[in-house]
Amino acid sequence: MMVDAIIEGIKDRVAVAIKVNQSVGIQVPENRHTDLLETLFNFMLSNPNDTWAFVTASDTYDHISKTFKEVSEHTNIKFIDCISRAAGISEFHDNCIYIESPTMLEIAGLEIMNTFQGVEDEVDKYIVIDSLSALMIYNDSEIIREFVSILMSRARSQNIHIISILMEEEVDSNKLIQMNDKIVVLRDSFIE
Repeated sequence: MMVDAIIEGIKDRVAVAIKVNQSVGIQVPENRHTDLLETLFNFMLSNPNDTWAFVTASDTYDHISKTFKEVSEHTNIKFIDCISRAAGISEFHDNCIYIESPTMLEIAGLEIMNTFQGVEDEVDKYIVIDSLSALMIYNDSEIIREFVSILMSRARSQNIHIISILMEEEVDSNKLIQMNDKIVVLRDSFIE
């Protein structure tokens, strides 16, 4: 029963935070990461007129599409997979762009912004980075900071909201999450 209350709390806090703020950093314990993704994907699916760019550096697109089957069927969500190619996976899917390596952040940034080309101004647009912690495995924290800073500037100029996910265990990345307008901290048993 407590788990359901926490998941409901996640849904409420995250839904409000990402609608109201230009950039939201979500710090989550690793054991709650799947709950957070489920919440985000449910939000995406319940808002089919919004446009989403979902950048994944923590799971392959194949794994995400098998775990959350419905998301792969929706054209309002474009995935940018930063790790499949580096892991030797050479699949192709219509709603996924594969980046050769998670170190190729400039290319990832271009592909993220290309997702929104031709999208009407009045459409709500979102970028999800899952996760800053995973990107830090492959890149120096200063490079990640520069990438996020540039991406946030571009997104703000086009009224695109950014949601950055950070695993709680990654202490070095706390400075990265501070760049956001709003920070939501999820814990095992409560939400800050």
